[in-house]
Amino acid sequence: MTAPDPELFRQACQGDRDAFWQLIVPYRGLVYSVAFGMLKNHEQAEDKLHDVLVVACRALPNLRDPKRLPGWLYSITRNHIRDGMRRAKRLRLATNEIAARTAEVVRVSEMAEKEAWLTQMEESMRHLPEPFRIILGMKYMNAYSCRQIAEILDISVPAVKSRLFEARKLLRRRMEALDADSPSAAHGKGVE
Repeated sequence: MTAPDPELFRQACQGDRDAFWQLIVPYRGLVYSVAFGMLKNHEQAEDKLHDVLVVACRALPNLRDPKRLPGWLYSITRNHIRDGMRRAKRLRLATNEIAARTAEVVRVSEMAEKEAWLTQMEESMRHLPEPFRIILGMKYMNAYSCRQIAEILDISVPAVKSRLFEARKLLRRRMEALDADSPSAAHGKGVE
């Protein structure tokens, strides 16, 4: 991963919106991968991508070293999503408390809606631990090298390789389990 252009970085820090977008475009995939890894939902990840880029635009002047941009974006993304999850949890708790006090409210069981376009891979990734979803997204959705991932996550290259190995192994198991449970597998029409 090449370091951001210092002049472009300087211009973006001074409020040049065009410079900011030129600077940030190569890192959209990184932000999306982290968001998808945490949220397990394409549409929510897209929404968070936009939110994080707005936050990054406002906060960029606080970043002193342009070489830290990928790690900085990774941190902003994780923190922004975690904050949103905490707010949502507080809202759910408050809503449940109000519903419990109100006799007229009829509880409806929660139903998980599956997206029509959801592939078997995305379904399988949903069941992986968050660090594995993130690292697989960085490697295969955005083609980051192990060295680049190590820099962004601030871990060693062997640690990245080890996590990728374990993540792929878990993903393979999950996909095999889904394939075995599918109706086509029951009729001998498994996916090759």
